Amino acid sequence: MESPFPEVPAAPRPLLTCAPDVPPSLTARTLDGLEWLLARELVSLGATDLRIGRRTIEFSGSTETLYRAVLESRVAIRILEPLGRFAVSSPETLYTSISSVDWAKHLRPNQTLRVDARVHDTFIDHSLYASQVVKDAVVDGVRAVHGRRPNVQLHGASLRLSLHLSGETATLFRDAAGQSLHQRGWRQGRVEAPLSEVLAAGVLGITGWQVGESLLDPMCGSGTLVIEAATQAAGLAPGLLRARKRNQGFFRFHDFDRELVKRILIDLEGRARTPSGSFYASDLDPAVIQVAEQSAALAGVADHVKFSCNHFEAVVPKEESGLIVTNPPYGERLAQLRAGAVFRRLGDWLKNSCPGWRAGVLAPVELSKLIGLKPDRRVVLLNGPIECRLIELVIRKKEVSTEIVEEETATNSDAERFGATKRATRSVSDQIGDFRRRLAKRTRHLGRWARRQGIEAYRLYDRDIPEIPLVIDRYGDWLHTAEYERPHERTAIEHDVWLDRLMEAAADELGLATDSVFLKVRRRQRAGGQYEKLDNRSATFLVGEHGLKFEVNLSDYLDTGLFLDHRQTRSMVREDAQDRSFLNLFGYTGSFSVAAAAGGAESTTTVDLSNTYLEWARRNLSANGFSDRRQHALVRDDARAFLEHRSRRGERPFDLVFVDPPTFSRSARQQQDWDVQRDHVELLQAVARNLTARGVVYFSTNYRRFKFDENLLANIYDIREISRRTVPEDFRNTRIHRSWKFVKRTES
Repeated sequence: MESPFPEVPAAPRPLLTCAPDVPPSLTARTLDGLEWLLARELVSLGATDLRIGRRTIEFSGSTETLYRAVLESRVAIRILEPLGRFAVSSPETLYTSISSVDWAKHLRPNQTLRVDARVHDTFIDHSLYASQVVKDAVVDGVRAVHGRRPNVQLHGASLRLSLHLSGETATLFRDAAGQSLHQRGWRQGRVEAPLSEVLAAGVLGITGWQVGESLLDPMCGSGTLVIEAATQAAGLAPGLLRARKRNQGFFRFHDFDRELVKRILIDLEGRARTPSGSFYASDLDPAVIQVAEQSAALAGVADHVKFSCNHFEAVVPKEESGLIVTNPPYGERLAQLRAGAVFRRLGDWLKNSCPGWRAGVLAPVELSKLIGLKPDRRVVLLNGPIECRLIELVIRKKEVSTEIVEEETATNSDAERFGATKRATRSVSDQIGDFRRRLAKRTRHLGRWARRQGIEAYRLYDRDIPEIPLVIDRYGDWLHTAEYERPHERTAIEHDVWLDRLMEAAADELGLATDSVFLKVRRRQRAGGQYEKLDNRSATFLVGEHGLKFEVNLSDYLDTGLFLDHRQTRSMVREDAQDRSFLNLFGYTGSFSVAAAAGGAESTTTVDLSNTYLEWARRNLSANGFSDRRQHALVRDDARAFLEHRSRRGERPFDLVFVDPPTFSRSARQQQDWDVQRDHVELLQAVARNLTARGVVYFSTNYRRFKFDENLLANIYDIREISRRTVPEDFRNTRIHRSWKFVKRTES
């Protein structure tokens, strides 16, 4: 069957650098994979003698072709007009060659300049240095004529130059647009990871979308794809809004042809029309829908695009056929674990809700196969730094086979005859319903309790329903979710979809945005792995607890930086800290040091092996007004080595100590591995040697099989287990940790 998508040529090779004596050509630049679309545009605008290379096309054309390329090209990023090509062999000869241009004809002292450079296999290693050489030559040339030099300006410069330095050939251009051509002039507001307008136009071109064909984007974000299509259908040139302002690019050239530009603009304004076809866009986030509507209004197509705030699975195409094109959330917008589930759900939705349509879905390489449908073609594209595939699909209408129906009936009869061997599990909808009801009940109780207590971070759900082994903590308007692995009969992708639906249900039930949920998987802990980094998104903010502020990071680590189960213990330390010197061993992010400082501690000392966590502790202390580094010391050291060295030197003992060691730990910076069961007695004995008489130690561990060896410490401390007092009200799991309070005995 013939494909409904246009043929995509093979990617071109990079262009070879011309010799210095070959006159330079007009040059257009675009994104990888869009070269053939750009070539088609340039030819339609009168360009000839095209040399097509990777991301670059050199061409010949009149001044009108140049102006029209700036105003009418949808897939060009830059249109460059050559000013000269030179043989150069050093920074000095580059300066001399650029100085040979009469810069007084191009730039006045009251105007501004920007120089971009690209260097390849040449005598200058860094593009910034090459830019500096060109800038010096230009401003010196202007100053020689006018006595004053122009200023450099990174944004909105009067003249933007582009140098291409390869080997011993330098080619200098002036940017005919003065800015990247993806900037159409209609984008409003700020959204996370927006799609480039140039890439959006490229996606529409590659899929073969034609004016008049219905178009739907069910996860539209800021609406780039649908607005780009609507402006095409309305005959609105992509550079028209910029041209109306007349303040960029060739409008500032001293030699630009005013009459020619006037005729071109009259022509472009006259092409505007009522667009044919239907344009639909939907997104779950009302904030981005508002941004999309504002952008569509500024682009002049607000009356022709129907925006709605819906989950994509609730969207049902009205027409029998058309093009679905979308850039689902991934990367910065959504972690890969959840993004994979979104792609599978999207595939199921396309199959079940969109028969007769065709689709183009932009997906990162690692997620492109998870859509679960066989594509007609995959086209390689780059979305910023992310390598992607444009998955092109034809969603064919289902045909019900009589043979299949008969076979299923026979199978069902066999099952009834011989009896089911496996008990059917409850449906996902039933599970989600129970999950929602449980969250609602917990929220009604804990929400009021947390507000009274001045608590913004608390445990909301802890494997309350056995089928749903999740732990959910609420941090302000964010949810931190951990899945505890448990055997199930779902495939990997089915399980990801199941989890994603639960995350959406949780956010919806609590009135939160769907992307405010962070999901992690807790596996059986391995030695040394408790603080491994998982991500780099740094979803970091402050939460309140009993009048104090603590920084949490919901994305990058398995733990968030604030152990919620120690909330009561922090309050105990705070109550005991008045006028005492406080030691926080295995200090992590210093929350107990903050609590002690807030309780009036004379001094605090936080000991940890990680610079990352010590800096985090410093930020926590500073956020609460405890910035004196002499009073609140941070020490990077192994806890056992710190105690040993301190007691050997006979330094002043502490009055109050908190010890919350990891279960296991392995580090190149430690003298030996740490095992809480094996090493806790030796550690607490060392603590005693650094503790005043009647000094207090709080000790806690999360190790479920921990056996406290009280006999070996009874001669040093008065010992009392306080676990029941230290487990907070929001924790159903009363075995979340065990805690003890030790008071050092007075020496006889």
